[in-house]
Amino acid sequence: MTEVELLLATRIADCLDRRRKALTEVSRVVASVKGSLLLSPACVMAVPMIYAHWEGFAKEVLQLYVEHLESIALPQGDTSSALLAYAWEGSFAKLRDTLTHAKKEEIVDRFFGNLENALVFEKKQREIDTKSNLMFGVVEELATALCLDIGPLRAHSKNLDALVHRRNCIAHGGRDQKLDENDVATYRDLAMALMTDLEATLLKALCNQTYRRTPKAITA
Repeated sequence: MTEVELLLATRIADCLDRRRKALTEVSRVVASVKGSLLLSPACVMAVPMIYAHWEGFAKEVLQLYVEHLESIALPQGDTSSALLAYAWEGSFAKLRDTLTHAKKEEIVDRFFGNLENALVFEKKQREIDTKSNLMFGVVEELATALCLDIGPLRAHSKNLDALVHRRNCIAHGGRDQKLDENDVATYRDLAMALMTDLEATLLKALCNQTYRRTPKAITA
């Protein structure tokens, strides 16, 4: 890894460590009321917090990744088509329902006129839209746009969607949730597995430079 890549890896690791400590505190709070009438409500309140740390981590580290791609001044001509399309999403959105031939020429001219310029993300794409419901389908969309191989996360897809659904039921006043400390531990472990796998995914993308039009030979 280059010095810049090592800096990014360190920042991602710091994010993961901070979230791990926060999740440990959630578990401690639940454990502190075990055997009391507060246990059930504490377990219910823990679920949205656990989900929030997963979504917050994903948003934070993907933003760091995007900022890194801008910092290395990657020529747009050397940028993966999927990533370039994501970076220009805001401009494409403005053309909806008005894609005349002249507008098409404008897109073509912009492309050929910017091949040597460095990759720059538009504001919304830089901020990472998790849609406030970071289910596996949303993770897939972001991964496709950012050229990330999220294979390791697929094993958690059903459990992640179940976590989001349960969090939404709690947050929006759905039917009463019956949860205990074992459920909290299960969701905490899920969040940690998701975050750890996402960290590994980003490090692998850095190593293989999957953001380039011609990536390096893929390594395990």
